[in-house]
Amino acid sequence: MNIVITVEHFDPNKGYLEYYLATELAELGHKVSIFTFRQNHETIQRKFKDGFHVIRLSHIAELNSIHIPSLKELIFIIKFIKKEKPDIIHCQPLFSPLSLYFIFWKYIYNYRITGSLITGVSSNWSIIKSVLFSLTKLSIKLVKKKIDVFFVKNKGYGSIVSKSYGILLKDLVIIPLGAKKTLFQFDSKSRKLLRKYLNLSNDDVVVVYSGKLIPSKEIDILIKAIKPIIKQNQKVKLMIIGKGEECYEEYLHNLVSQLKISNNVIFHPLVHRTDLPNFYSAGDIAVWPGTPSISIIEAASNSLPLIIQKNPVSIYKVEYGNGFVYKKGDVDELSGYLEILINDAKLRQEMGKRSRLLVEKKLNWDNIAQLYLNAYKGALDSVPEVDALIGK
Repeated sequence: MNIVITVEHFDPNKGYLEYYLATELAELGHKVSIFTFRQNHETIQRKFKDGFHVIRLSHIAELNSIHIPSLKELIFIIKFIKKEKPDIIHCQPLFSPLSLYFIFWKYIYNYRITGSLITGVSSNWSIIKSVLFSLTKLSIKLVKKKIDVFFVKNKGYGSIVSKSYGILLKDLVIIPLGAKKTLFQFDSKSRKLLRKYLNLSNDDVVVVYSGKLIPSKEIDILIKAIKPIIKQNQKVKLMIIGKGEECYEEYLHNLVSQLKISNNVIFHPLVHRTDLPNFYSAGDIAVWPGTPSISIIEAASNSLPLIIQKNPVSIYKVEYGNGFVYKKGDVDELSGYLEILINDAKLRQEMGKRSRLLVEKKLNWDNIAQLYLNAYKGALDSVPEVDALIGK
């Protein structure tokens, strides 16, 4: 099968859906090309060692991370389609100008269109975002009949999509995100080495957060929740991995200083996805206090118990009893769950095993790539069997 994936930003170092999906599809023998946009001085085309091609386009404008391709690139895309004759165009997201351009030529060049409607949750609805959302709804309304398969990550997202775009729930194919289980797995040697590097003792209990440092992630809630626990137990440490908005980062550093817990909080720069398993191995508990992240599943794959915000779009990540969910912004509830896990090593171990089992059974890229392939084949056959695609 010849598959094209469109995505606004492609960074293999971060290992998002498009990277792992392309890697798995290529390993299964399919031809995969990723269309994305150039950042700084990146090369136009590159073949990755993982077996797929990346084609980076120039653009004439960018608004809220959405690009408008140049005329030269639009002509290039037509030439590519004529030469390569793709079977499937997988759009991330469906409403971007790049995706809409591929959708426009669908019937002329006889390929199928699949793709995602939502790739994240925004808690900051500015005027610009509100206008873009209105344009998104209009775009989907105009091209809805040309889309062969709509993907959503879970039932929670499905409900949002159904209400927002007027698409019946039964017409949505649910395929979750996952982790590379051979990459993200606990390693006792890495635990010892990294703890030594970070100046952590063997009996320290380490709480880990990794990802963007932005307000919607609510890392300040985690800091406030862990503060009274640290005051009672100096063996408790918080490790925050990542980078983000400069103002928010400064706020977090100041907060830690004001609460007088600086000696127990480690701020570590963003690390490459292949190094993240070592950091998770050094940890004992993983917490995401705000909006969800794919990193939650990767930490689960590394056999860590989870604490996440109670949210219909992420609840499936603890469906094996491998963690706790807390009410958004509830510092006391989050603190209570932290205290339970910090004081109970046996429970941490049991929940960690369940986290790993969840990934081995369901949330791994081997399984997920096959679900996407089933959806692609269903689109090519024109009548996808939705129940089979979602594993019912």
